[in-house]
Amino acid sequence: MPRRAEAEFVSRNWVARAQLSIDFGKNWGKKILGGRGSGRPSNHGLHVDKCSDFHLIDLAWLRKRKLANVGQWSTLRWSRSGRETGSIRLEFLEQGLRLVYRHRQDDHWISVDEVVPFVDMPLRLGGTRLWFKCLSCQRRCRILYGGGRFRCRLCHRLKYETQYEPAFARAATRALKIRERLGSNGGIADPFPQRPKGMHRRTYELLRQTEETLQAAWAQGIMTKFMGG
Repeated sequence: MPRRAEAEFVSRNWVARAQLSIDFGKNWGKKILGGRGSGRPSNHGLHVDKCSDFHLIDLAWLRKRKLANVGQWSTLRWSRSGRETGSIRLEFLEQGLRLVYRHRQDDHWISVDEVVPFVDMPLRLGGTRLWFKCLSCQRRCRILYGGGRFRCRLCHRLKYETQYEPAFARAATRALKIRERLGSNGGIADPFPQRPKGMHRRTYELLRQTEETLQAAWAQGIMTKFMGG
């Protein structure tokens, strides 16, 4: 009997959790999530497809949640604002990840059952790292993004959210990531987190100094943009 696993993935815009349905590409209002044109306009008025608007499968996340054992089945379901938007079944094989799902094209459902190959790349200091090999462009990637098919970011022509943020907003995002690394769930104005157990003091101080620099850039950007400072 193949093993089944339950899991939940939480990102900026999505929640994905294990379920049994295999429907993908459900209607969200008048749009199909994870398809071309589902992104938001950029500051220049152009329609831009962004990574955060697409369903994704992150190989590192699967490994972290122990869903990367050969022969193991798992099912991910995505939801947004408490409403289901799609799901997919995964089988972890020795040669790749098998994807079983359906997507909607016009008024028809299309069933997909395909295997995305793995690429094992050696690391400089020894050992190897596993990557996906995109079925369309053959590039290696860690994350697959859903549309009609799950492919790499470049094949879907997706942009990162930060590519459309002003510099001071990117500084705030980086500062928050440092705080999250140290275990904080608060905002950028909260006190800087304490050094986690097991972290070298030098590493902690470097993170603190970096965060202070980012905070200063963020504050200066806010003053310039909103107060003319």
